[in-house]
Amino acid sequence: MIRCVNVHPTPTTRYVIDPREQLKAFRSIDAAGEELIGIYHSHPVSQPYPSPTDRAEAHYPDALYVLVSLRTGEPEVRAFRMGADDFVLEIPLAVERRGLARHLADPPRRRD
Repeated sequence: MIRCVNVHPTPTTRYVIDPREQLKAFRSIDAAGEELIGIYHSHPVSQPYPSPTDRAEAHYPDALYVLVSLRTGEPEVRAFRMGADDFVLEIPLAVERRGLARHLADPPRRRD
C-alpha cells in the first residue's frame, strides 16, 4: 500500500493527489514489478458509494476503488469497479481476522 496526501483545498468533499507524489507512487510500483490493483479514499460525511465526481475521475478501469465512509463513527467500507458510461459495479469484500479487507470476487490478474 502506498499512501498519498490529499492536497485538495476542500479535503472533506474532494481529493486530489499531488502529481509529483502520484508519479513517485507509479514509479515505485513499476520498480517493484507490481501493478496498481486498488485506490482508496474516504467519504468523511457521506455514504461509501461513488459520487458523480468519483465516477467522472475514475481513470483506472482495472483498479478496485475502495471507499471508506466515516459518517457514523464506525468505518463503512465498500469496493467498486468503475468505468465508462457511468458504469459502477460493487465488489464484495470480507474482513479477515487481522482486520484487513480482502477482495473475494474477480481477483487481480497479472499482465504478461
